[in-house]
Amino acid sequence: MTPATTLLVTIIAVAVGLAAVRRFARPTWNRVMTVVNRILDIEIGIALPRSIPPAELYYQHYPRRLQLNIPALILGPIWYLLAGLWVHATILLTIAFLSGGLLAPLVWLYCGLKASEDLLEFRVARHNVY
Repeated sequence: MTPATTLLVTIIAVAVGLAAVRRFARPTWNRVMTVVNRILDIEIGIALPRSIPPAELYYQHYPRRLQLNIPALILGPIWYLLAGLWVHATILLTIAFLSGGLLAPLVWLYCGLKASEDLLEFRVARHNVY
């Protein structure tokens, strides 16, 4: 066979193959896509905890000024890190270290007295729009 004949036979075979796939595979493809869509519609994962709506945070009563928070008084800036207030913790630890430990008692006292208020302000600001 000449190369031209081989090329012609190959083109005809590919065309017949594509026509057969188009004719006979379409219903199968539709079934496959139906199954895939059913799989994608299945809810997976765990239920997330209920998030607090911003309105409940905005209209919640603020704690009294200088309210004593015993865990924050004991742990100091470490409590701020555990609560997720890392900027406050960084500032307070920097003050304590740069003063050579002289201001550490005041930092711990600040932590014990302002922790509840700072945490509530952080939670409100996290849901704030502006």
